Amino acid sequence: MSSPLAKDKKSVLDKLLIKFHKKASHSNRIDILSALFIEEIQALAIDQKDTIRLLDIGCGDMTITNILGQKGTNIQCTGVDIYPNTKNWENYTEFDGKRLPFADKSYDVVLFSDVLHHDAENMNRLLQEAKRVANFIIIKDHFEYGFFSRSLLQLADIIGNYGYGVSIPKRYFSKKRFQAVLATEELQEIKSICPIYLYNHLPLMKYIFKGKYQFVSIIKTS
Repeated sequence: MSSPLAKDKKSVLDKLLIKFHKKASHSNRIDILSALFIEEIQALAIDQKDTIRLLDIGCGDMTITNILGQKGTNIQCTGVDIYPNTKNWENYTEFDGKRLPFADKSYDVVLFSDVLHHDAENMNRLLQEAKRVANFIIIKDHFEYGFFSRSLLQLADIIGNYGYGVSIPKRYFSKKRFQAVLATEELQEIKSICPIYLYNHLPLMKYIFKGKYQFVSIIKTS
C-alpha cells in the first residue's frame, strides 16, 4: 500500500526508510506477490473471458497494478486509492475510501494487497463495495499470533510505510477474526494460501519474519 501520494514532503528519516525498504525487500516482495496474484487470477473460473477486469483497491504507487497488467497478458487493471493523481498515472482513480465509483459487477476481480489492516474503520464497508462490484476478491494481508508477531509486523509496516505517511495499524488479523469478518459479510473463501515466504532472500530475517505471518485469501462473492 506504499504511496508517494500520501505525503508530498518527506523528511530525511522518511527518505532513509524508503531507501532501506526498497533495497532490502521491496522488489523481491513485489515479484513474489505479483507472480502469485497472476497465477491465482488466471486460475479462477471467469467465464473463459479474453480479458479479466481487475480492480486494485488501495493500489498505492501502482507498482503491483502495472505489473499485473503487463505480465498478466489477459488482465486489464485499474487502480484506486484515496489520494489525488498528482503523478498522472494511467488507469488510476481517486475515491473517498468508502464508496467505489463503479457500477455493480463492473469487474471480475478485486484485489486488496496489504490494505485492509490499515483501515479497520472502513474495512467492512470496503468489503461490501468489493462484493458489489466484482465476482471474486483476493485479499493479501497478515496474521498475527500475539504480542511478538504483532510487534514484528508493526516494525515491518514502519519500515515499509511510515516514510510515505501511511498509518501504522494497532492490530492485525488473527485467523479467527479474519474468518469472522468473512462470515459477517457473507463472503465465501474458496482458497487460502499460508504461509507465504517473502523474506527467504534475507539472512536471518526469514527466521524472524515468518511465512505464516503472510496470507492470501481467494473469495467468491456470489
